[in-house]
Amino acid sequence: MKPSQPPKVVLFDHDGTVVDSETIALKSAWRLTAEVAAEFPGARFYDLPEFIKNFAGKPYQEILAQIYLDSPTALSETDIARLVTEEENRAIAHLSLEARATEGTPGVLSNLRDRGVGFALVSNSSLRRLSACLAASALTSYFPSNQTFSAHDSLPVRRPKPLPDIYLHAAKCLDADVSSCVAVEDSVSGVKSAVAAGIPQIIGYIGGTHINESERSSRASALRSAGAQHIIEQMPELIGLLSEAA
Repeated sequence: MKPSQPPKVVLFDHDGTVVDSETIALKSAWRLTAEVAAEFPGARFYDLPEFIKNFAGKPYQEILAQIYLDSPTALSETDIARLVTEEENRAIAHLSLEARATEGTPGVLSNLRDRGVGFALVSNSSLRRLSACLAASALTSYFPSNQTFSAHDSLPVRRPKPLPDIYLHAAKCLDADVSSCVAVEDSVSGVKSAVAAGIPQIIGYIGGTHINESERSSRASALRSAGAQHIIEQMPELIGLLSEAA
């Protein structure tokens, strides 16, 4: 007889994983960045596909730092704070209207809930942004406030992925053993965060529209190199992987 194992808890990333929000938000950020470059000289130019490829999953402050890598003094701390707030407000306005669940995700969440498998949302995004996305994509009922965790708002100090803090915080709040958790992530930073938290089963998801067909193979390789054991292109594949590991 196998020794009893603690019940699995599936911890889902949000942007580009549960909600297909990355392209919407990145288009908004790209437009803002064009305005920023006109106001503050020295920015490196990215066309939209390159911008999406390079900055998916990254906070706007990090994007600004990369864009002004060769002109690090172009923006003051006050400028950066103002622009980060502006980017957040613009992104939420677009996401409130356009965000949709990734294909197959509502069915997967219903399946998990019906089977009594615990799950939660673990994200770098603010709770305000998560709330807007979940409402627009009709997923709010799956992720009540006690199952939604934000590195932006839920921690005493903001420590975003790839740091492990938000995963460790979520597991503690859910009274879950980290060794029984499963992480589902679409980004290298997210996978690294789950690895650092000690989560033993990490699944890379490459089905979001921000990853085009020609990039999926390289993204899969990058996620595996970061620590993902499995790669899925369709969210329903998750159910089979969880069953195999049971």
